[in-house]
Amino acid sequence: MLHGVRSGERRCARPGCNALATATFTFDTRELTVWLDTPAEGGARAGELCERHVRALTAPQGWRLEDRRGVRERAVEELEANLDAHSPLLSRAFQNAGAL
Repeated sequence: MLHGVRSGERRCARPGCNALATATFTFDTRELTVWLDTPAEGGARAGELCERHVRALTAPQGWRLEDRRGVRERAVEELEANLDAHSPLLSRAFQNAGAL
């Protein structure tokens, strides 16, 4: 551990802030979009932000800000909720495919 930071942990990129990063941001100038994702080791990024600075983040005029954190987890929960409880074969197929 270096200066109280565990291996793999990232800190907020804002000057003077040492809070744990809760979001990685990337952007595309052609799409005029800024994306927020869950920080991941080795993932593409422009920088990381803590939750306080995520809440204060605004996209430039004419740009979209898309928070994609937790999207996959919510999709899995929705899929599980929509699976027919009387169809164990369908449920097993989704589990074997890695969707659940």
